[in-house]
Amino acid sequence: MKSVSVKQLWFYPLVFGVLGALIGLILRYAFTGAISGFPFKNVLHSHSHIMLLGFLFNALVLLLWSKFTQHIDRRSYQYYIAMQICIAVMMVAFIIQGYALISILFSTLHLWISYIFLIRLWKRIEGDKSLMNLIKIGIVFDFISSLGPYALGPLMVLDLSTSLWYQQAIFFYLHFQYLGSFFVWLLALLFQKISIPLKQRHGLGITIGTVLLYTHSLDYNFEHWLINGLGGIGAVLLFMILFNYKKYFKNQDSTVRTMYYMVLLMVGVNVLGSIPFLANLVETNRFILIAYLHFLFLGLYIPFIWAFLLKRVTIKIWIFYAIAVLFSEAILIFPSFLSHLFSISVMWLLFIAYLGVFLVICIVHLKPLFNTNT
Repeated sequence: MKSVSVKQLWFYPLVFGVLGALIGLILRYAFTGAISGFPFKNVLHSHSHIMLLGFLFNALVLLLWSKFTQHIDRRSYQYYIAMQICIAVMMVAFIIQGYALISILFSTLHLWISYIFLIRLWKRIEGDKSLMNLIKIGIVFDFISSLGPYALGPLMVLDLSTSLWYQQAIFFYLHFQYLGSFFVWLLALLFQKISIPLKQRHGLGITIGTVLLYTHSLDYNFEHWLINGLGGIGAVLLFMILFNYKKYFKNQDSTVRTMYYMVLLMVGVNVLGSIPFLANLVETNRFILIAYLHFLFLGLYIPFIWAFLLKRVTIKIWIFYAIAVLFSEAILIFPSFLSHLFSISVMWLLFIAYLGVFLVICIVHLKPLFNTNT
């Protein structure tokens, strides 16, 4: 197979990133009450799937193929294209019908194809053994996460779609995706960037800490001191391991150093989230939960992908993006105060903030698509 250009490979995550952000912006506009009869739940499913699979998953696995293998072979590339077709169908199907025949069929098909694609990646990665093991752990986490979606069908048949078990199945999938596979893949890429091998015991500690963090999700439905305690142990373990590498990042360029501190901040937030009072606040306040999730995705994963792939993000764009994200976080954490301060509803404030985020994503993602030198 002829070598595939970077433009061809990155077309899909960049475009899906824009489409997912657009759907999210429309969703925010609908939350203002400006659209009557809006299918909120269906559009939310489409938005979350496109951003999670179409952008983040696509981008991270492509970075792994680029940094840890010699090239993407012909068959693997075909599987990659097949996943994109599934994602495109899901995007439309979820909006039209929600969780129904077509959306379930193609989400399942995407899952099965991703198994093959990741197994092929497993067999082809090269480089430092400790980082290769970290990537493999991420692949295992991805496989484990799929147990969540598989449980949804039987739970619906048993008329348990409104039960806490149904919610936990979704939490299980999301945790082992965005704090499982995505997170350890990010760490592997970050450590490779500074050419520092990961100590074997630290790799094991990261795995254990990530698994223990799942108990934070259990805490939503099962109140017990041991559950919250285990989550706290996992968060502290992760923070201690990653903080141990601080000296290696001191002399790195500002981009790599910033990404490292953002990772530390994210883990630190999870440490704080282990405190019973704060844990209860997140569990009972949906805005706080959304603030955390958006901090994880908008504040860590998206900037990481931009910083490690797209070199054209100017300082002005970074500043504008940071202002938009921080403003959205402030609105979610202090909704009443800011609504009163600006004399405007919280939902309109959030729409304005996410409009800024959307515009930056468009600028960053669309520019490489029209640049033949990418």
